[in-house]
Amino acid sequence: MAKTMLKTILIAVVIVATQFGLSEANDNDRARYQKINTDSASVVKSGTFEVDLGYTYIEQIGGRNAAFSDSFGNTKQSKSNTRSHQAMLAVTYGLMDKMDLTARIGWADFKDKDYPYADSHGNGITDLEIETKYLFYQDDNNGVKLAYVAGISVPIGSESRTLHLNVGKNYWALLQRLVLTKDLDKQWNMSADVGYRLPFGRHRDAYSPEFGRRMTDTRGTLESNVALGYTGIDFLQPIVETNYAHEWLGSANDSDLLGFTVGAVVPIDKHYLRVGVQRDFWGRNAIRSYTLSAGLTLAF
Repeated sequence: MAKTMLKTILIAVVIVATQFGLSEANDNDRARYQKINTDSASVVKSGTFEVDLGYTYIEQIGGRNAAFSDSFGNTKQSKSNTRSHQAMLAVTYGLMDKMDLTARIGWADFKDKDYPYADSHGNGITDLEIETKYLFYQDDNNGVKLAYVAGISVPIGSESRTLHLNVGKNYWALLQRLVLTKDLDKQWNMSADVGYRLPFGRHRDAYSPEFGRRMTDTRGTLESNVALGYTGIDFLQPIVETNYAHEWLGSANDSDLLGFTVGAVVPIDKHYLRVGVQRDFWGRNAIRSYTLSAGLTLAF
């Protein structure tokens, strides 16, 4: 199923890129700095909107390297035991020249056959996230931008519980992220971000599709990404990324994941399409999986 989906997405990208071959990534600032999982320091133009439609599919890799143990080793499983579908809708509005505001919500479907869930699954509306991004430093001569993102996660999705996986988390969380974007030359650029999700409240127990486990008494999640993009092709920006995440737990051993992503962004006038595939290579107390991502951003 995953291979078929990937082929379909890649064919769609080729068709769109061919049809809109006259669009140039260099003429679209947002498309130029857009990546797959890594944020960019660019903000939406004041008084305008962006609507982003995203989809993510995560499936565990079966076999001798299906999961990572507590000692960063490999755990064998006969077949894939976990998978998730997530569709997201985000609306961003440019508040001023250097600040925008984003509201994000979605729908997800999780399934995990591992103990203690015993072939459990769940689906529903995800939690609501509201973020503001402020571009606090910009050096056009050196092509450097720095932005700070602050937001909050509101637990409107249903909670996870024994024998039932729900897509929401039962706690509020403070979201913070620092983002760097840099032009390396006229054809290469990079972006890097580091962020922390700080949960608060007495009950902080939720299922994580990325790590493929129940996160009991979580103390927060650190995420960091680095991306490199090439804009020398008029109608396509190839992208490579390194993605890392660590979650601290109060009543269990922590989890780590390190993965690599390859993908592309296709500018379509002032809009853009993105597609990518990520594979996990190193970790602890987490599943080894691949992640297919696709999205379309519409600017108004």
